[in-house]
Amino acid sequence: MAETFGIEYFVDYRSVLRGTAYATQNRSIVLENDGATITAITEGSGNNYYRQSIDYVLSDGQLEVFDGSCTCPVAYNCKHCVSAFYIAFGIGALGVTTASNLNVTPKWQRMLEQVFPDTSQELQALALAVEFTAPTPLNPEVPAWQQYRHQGSVSLVPMRMGKRGRWIKTGVSINDVRYGVASGIRRDHVEVVRQLIEVCETGVASYARMNKLSLTSVKSGLLGQALRDVLDAGVALISGLEQAPVIIDPDPVEPVMELRDDGVLTLSAYTRHPRVPSDAVTIGKPAQAAMWYDGELHLAWFDPVPSTEWDQLKSEKIVVPASERRTFDTTYYPLIADRFETTNYTPPPSPEPTLMLKLNPVGADDDPKVAGVWSWVYEASDLTVFDAVPLWSEPDYPRDVAKERPILEKITPIVADIFPEIVDEQLLGEFQLQGESLLSLRELIDRLNAERVRVVDFLIPEFRRASELQVDADVDEGRDWLDLRLRITVDGTEVKLRDVIGPIVEGMDYTFIDGAYVDLTSPDLTKLSALIDEARNLGGYRESGVRVPKVRRSWWEELLDLDVVAASEHAWFDAVRTVKDPEPVELPKGLNATLRPYQKEGFEWLAHLRDSGLGGVLADDMGLGKTLQILAMILRDRQRQPESGPWLVVAPTSVVGNWAAEAAKFTPSLNVVVIESTAKRRQASLAEVVEGADIVVTSYTLLRLEDEEYRSLGFTGLVLDEAQNVKNYRSKGFAAAKNLGAPTVFAVTGTPIENNLQELWAMFTLSAPGLLGSSEKFGDTFRKPIEKAAGLSGGASQGTSRDGSQGAPSTSEEEKAGEELMATLRRRISPFFLRRTKSAVALDLPPKQEQVLKIDLAAEHRRMYDVHLEKERQRVLGLSDDDRIEILSALTRLRQLAIDPRLADESSAAPPSKINELIPLLANLVAEGHNALVFSQFTRFLKLIAKRLDAEGIAYLYLDGTTRHRPKLIRSFQEGEAPIFLISLKAGGTGLNLTMADYAILTDPWWNPAAEEQAVDRAHRIGQTRPVHVYRLVSRGTIEEKVVALQDAKRRLLAVISDDGGVGTGALSAAELRALLA
Repeated sequence: MAETFGIEYFVDYRSVLRGTAYATQNRSIVLENDGATITAITEGSGNNYYRQSIDYVLSDGQLEVFDGSCTCPVAYNCKHCVSAFYIAFGIGALGVTTASNLNVTPKWQRMLEQVFPDTSQELQALALAVEFTAPTPLNPEVPAWQQYRHQGSVSLVPMRMGKRGRWIKTGVSINDVRYGVASGIRRDHVEVVRQLIEVCETGVASYARMNKLSLTSVKSGLLGQALRDVLDAGVALISGLEQAPVIIDPDPVEPVMELRDDGVLTLSAYTRHPRVPSDAVTIGKPAQAAMWYDGELHLAWFDPVPSTEWDQLKSEKIVVPASERRTFDTTYYPLIADRFETTNYTPPPSPEPTLMLKLNPVGADDDPKVAGVWSWVYEASDLTVFDAVPLWSEPDYPRDVAKERPILEKITPIVADIFPEIVDEQLLGEFQLQGESLLSLRELIDRLNAERVRVVDFLIPEFRRASELQVDADVDEGRDWLDLRLRITVDGTEVKLRDVIGPIVEGMDYTFIDGAYVDLTSPDLTKLSALIDEARNLGGYRESGVRVPKVRRSWWEELLDLDVVAASEHAWFDAVRTVKDPEPVELPKGLNATLRPYQKEGFEWLAHLRDSGLGGVLADDMGLGKTLQILAMILRDRQRQPESGPWLVVAPTSVVGNWAAEAAKFTPSLNVVVIESTAKRRQASLAEVVEGADIVVTSYTLLRLEDEEYRSLGFTGLVLDEAQNVKNYRSKGFAAAKNLGAPTVFAVTGTPIENNLQELWAMFTLSAPGLLGSSEKFGDTFRKPIEKAAGLSGGASQGTSRDGSQGAPSTSEEEKAGEELMATLRRRISPFFLRRTKSAVALDLPPKQEQVLKIDLAAEHRRMYDVHLEKERQRVLGLSDDDRIEILSALTRLRQLAIDPRLADESSAAPPSKINELIPLLANLVAEGHNALVFSQFTRFLKLIAKRLDAEGIAYLYLDGTTRHRPKLIRSFQEGEAPIFLISLKAGGTGLNLTMADYAILTDPWWNPAAEEQAVDRAHRIGQTRPVHVYRLVSRGTIEEKVVALQDAKRRLLAVISDDGGVGTGALSAAELRALLA
């Protein structure tokens, strides 16, 4: 078949192939094709016929629209539609097969014939031949339920009059009538039989339709009338074999339900009619006619039409045994009497009602509940079986409401007097009692029994009120923990801790212990429970008490206020009070420095913690002398405990030398040993190298590589400088520091939080073990709720969306809860956390002025950036939140392109916009006698700057992570050998004192503002005498502007642990990173 009209674009390939095969077999008859719609009938598999209606639009021989519906199971654009379309356009084996060339009257002609009948043509009548099958007779010697019985059937087949005067099937079929294509047949006959077919086939799938019409099981109340309409129209109803007319009986068939009591109760459904035999076949469901054969076929109509229940019961008698008659009388007889006329049966008299209350215990042992259900019991004198009927059930059961009413009127006030809450408008319903109400349950039971109410309560215990609850406690001390053992007695009997504390934690005001009601609303008991629950969240719960870290001073102080434990019984509580009200501490002798007031305060804070065997986090701003404060504390400790082990200081490699230099300057009496290599290179054990040392200084890398050897040395204390290096609690560095086992740990950092609150947890886990509980508990209790309250949790639903807009704001309730949690967190860490800012304490520090310089990209530079932006944006939009690395990689490429086109394409000739702005700026600064630090994240960009400086003849120094002899470079800059210092942000952000510079230029923004602040603080620190100017270079209209906006949000993070009560952000999620590309 050469011409397809492009139908394959609308119909699947397999259906096109099969439809083509049908067309070549000429299976379709086109009833109508008006140029826009085709109506057809197609013969499918299994001699089934389906009707199609196809809307189409042809343009230049090609289909633009093809919308075909079909009555087959596929229903839409099926193989039958393909066949009908091809036949309509002459692609069948016989050309166009239409209604006209198959002698089928077209639709338009049929419609006009109904208005203007053609009297010149004699049309034949239609007859329906009955195929009747009688029911299979039952064998009286075999129980009915063991026999299969065919219920009989009645089917109709259309026939027309043949040339010999007999009805014949040739020339007419059910499908001809069903689809209105019966040729030469009276139109009124075809129409009325077609309506009968529609009634019989309602709800029948097209593929299940037969070539004859079955009447026996048609589920329609319209069947009888449709059959009458057929007869009234003159359609003959004949016997299929004899072709004799079916005899219509004039008398109606009456459905009857008989209930007979002849010692055995028998229920039967049958028909009442003078001639209808018992084996007649009923037509329809419900039955609307009966047909039987006694040599001739008879048809009689039901009047009235029986119910569905009669249909279900007529096939077999039902026998009810005497032992089960009670159930029948109470449950089924009211239903039968309401629907049918019954004969020969009188139900027994109704029994007397008795009110019953059934009580069932429900709930847990510590919070028991009692459920009550009121019922009526009707008990007959001659029967031992009784039924409980729900009090307010519908009266289908033969109840005597008149007898029930006075009983209720008497009992309701009694119940209302004891439990008014369970009586609703003087009606007794189902109820549930709990708590203190259970103490009055016995009174109710006794009063009901006195009024002859049947009370079923054999599973209900005796409830009483506890008269005394006593709490005592003992304390045992460990190195980092204190064990609190609690003893609770109720009425002199010791009970488990969880039996009392557990219900309080769950918000209950009471509990039951062995049936005793215990009031839990005492303020002291509530406070004790809160403290125990807090300890449980730290993982310190024990069967008989709790284990609480010593660092949780506020916890122990609140416990002392409850007078549960006598403070005089344990020396630890004296230390608690000492830290709460510390005494002044003298500076150690030999300290070669004059401490500023805030430094003296920091030293005393460190000393008090050390004296108590505790640690903490010193988080002063850069340049406030954290190193000096730590050295002063260590000097004092060595003088007090000269025989103890040395202190270990762990710092980034870049500042290890600085610690040695600062110690030599401020505490020259201390023996400081610097570890700069592993055992393989130094050719000596660590123990040999550090022998006699007061302070051992090493790097995080070396500690990680030789953690076991460090652990064996027994250090008396540990200082983690730039402690953000171990902020990842899953890292090996964190594990090495934690496993060192030093009694006292101080974390020193200017940025205690860089990305999220979990970093704060990591530092306190090292310096104050147990203070913030487990990582999971801290996350659930503090981090997640605080970040959610702020709407900055970094997810797709919160934080920044793909288009760069902020997520849905938090509710006021969440914000309030977040503020309360922030306050709680600050209170908890405050004894072990010290942070001062330069603006607050270093009043003599010169001012710092910051300015953002927006740089417009040159035209070619802008074009390159925009092309790459669109490319990366399209690629990232197809990534999921799990592809964070891919998204970050795309952002890095864009950041590089925003800085200099050569970072993305070394061969690029586009003008470098930033360098073209930077070099004149540096030249002017140098000409005016200033010194400048130039920072960048990318060392390749620093080298491009150096190349231009060389070309301009401007002297500079260069430092990145690969630079050796760093102290020499720093001295050279401080001594004025070069006015410009090019420094990579990562390598130069910590441990450098570069007060010679009075300008700091950040050439590219980074979304962690703490890193930039650290870099700027290389110049703006104690010792600086000139105002410091900070320039941030930002390329306008690029990703750098979004990075700056993100910095502003990240700066709020530290406020969580500050006094201003602000909220921080979470770590950058994939959604937030993606938003930077929006």
